[in-house]
Amino acid sequence: MIKKLTLASLLTSAVLYADTIGGEVSLGIYSHSPSGSASYTLPYMPLNESIDLENDLGWSDTQDAIVKAYFEHPLPFIPNIKLAYSNFNQSGEGTVNSFSWGGIIGLDGKIDTSLDLQMYDLTAYYELLDNIVEIDAGLTLRYLNGDMSVTPTADFNLPGFLPDLSVSAPQSTDIDMWIPLLYGKARFNIPNTDISLQFEGNGITYQDTTFYDYELSARYTFAMGLGLEAGYKAMHLDSEDLADGLVVDVDSSGPYAAIVWDF
Repeated sequence: MIKKLTLASLLTSAVLYADTIGGEVSLGIYSHSPSGSASYTLPYMPLNESIDLENDLGWSDTQDAIVKAYFEHPLPFIPNIKLAYSNFNQSGEGTVNSFSWGGIIGLDGKIDTSLDLQMYDLTAYYELLDNIVEIDAGLTLRYLNGDMSVTPTADFNLPGFLPDLSVSAPQSTDIDMWIPLLYGKARFNIPNTDISLQFEGNGITYQDTTFYDYELSARYTFAMGLGLEAGYKAMHLDSEDLADGLVVDVDSSGPYAAIVWDF
């Protein structure tokens, strides 16, 4: 009899834990339109003025990927975990006057530019509410890694039968930085429907840096936890800490869509 009760207790406990251990995985794509300015000054060089990302560098709409995974458990005092990855890429061509960037001083001519930035998130969070309204709060540790490259091109027309000569002197800036962010998420599950509305965001401001991003979305869930999510994603970064001499003040926003599995 005792063995039967013990076995029943273990099975009941296992069922309860199975009901409360779960998570969510999503894979999406977002379109972002940049705006703002940036400057890059080498040590012991004259201070460079900010340049416009759209008008001077020719940056425009771009599509990038988002991957997110949430892991939740019933253990008290131990936070749940969210992992996320997104990339932020831009490139463009422009014709500039009196352009200065790093060792490039007073350029009149054409430039090619590119930004390749990866963002990796590790978030520890707690569920504050878990019913019709769900609220999570925690802390995100984000790793930024990438580079920004500016390549001016000067064309020389040589006389006679000699071909024209094109000379480039690229300036590349590496970005390698950890940054902590406050994290929050709120979801409203509309009663008697498979639709939910959600806000999710990270943010921090300190000294020479203000960094935040957020998503506003609606989700429709089909069978077995599979669903589609669509909404609006925005990011703001104003910092002098990304790399020595690099100053950025950039906004980026646009629509996004994702496939979601809530298990």
